[in-house]
Amino acid sequence: MEVKGGPQRMNGTWMVASAAGALVGATATPWLTTRGLAQLSRVEAVRPGLLLASAAAGGGAGAAAIVTSHRAEAWWLVPALLVWGCALVAAASCDAVTQRIPTPLVRQAAVGTGILLTVGFAVHGDWRSLLTSGLAAAAAGVVLLLCWRFAGAGFGDVRLAVLGGLGLGHATHRGLLLALAAFSLITVTQAVVTLMRDGDRRSTFPYGPALAAGFLLAATL
Repeated sequence: MEVKGGPQRMNGTWMVASAAGALVGATATPWLTTRGLAQLSRVEAVRPGLLLASAAAGGGAGAAAIVTSHRAEAWWLVPALLVWGCALVAAASCDAVTQRIPTPLVRQAAVGTGILLTVGFAVHGDWRSLLTSGLAAAAAGVVLLLCWRFAGAGFGDVRLAVLGGLGLGHATHRGLLLALAAFSLITVTQAVVTLMRDGDRRSTFPYGPALAAGFLLAATL
């Protein structure tokens, strides 16, 4: 794609787009979080601190959507990745305060992301990346299914992993490795903090925040 003004003009365009994406993410994610908590019948959990945290994380997800699209050189992926990133953060926010993930929110986001990704990849004729997204979603779902069976994850985490995998059509090996490291670090930290606080090895903790962070890093880096 050629733009008059050369690389400097192009970089400036993407910087503005990143700021716009961050604004969209910061605005949409708290609303999605509130919607998810309503689906869980936990509206009392909607508090200013949670909404502020989800707005900040959603802003990061919005910027990540633009950065990922820039790396893939595909503007048409922006809508799909915005829906994907904001929904990931919103579901993780719900999980952080309730240890439950809203199924309707995740399903609707997965369907919307899948449709928008298909359109975006079709415009560019990038069927290989579309196939990669589908395989990544399936692989992530299988891994979390094993965690559900043997490591105490919830079935909502399996659904969230399937949604997360949809955004990995252009993931790099470096991004995947760093994402795995981040997921492991966050999960271990949560486990240690929970154990120190409760002193009970049977205590559970939310996987959602670690999953969302891992998938966003994998897609962006």
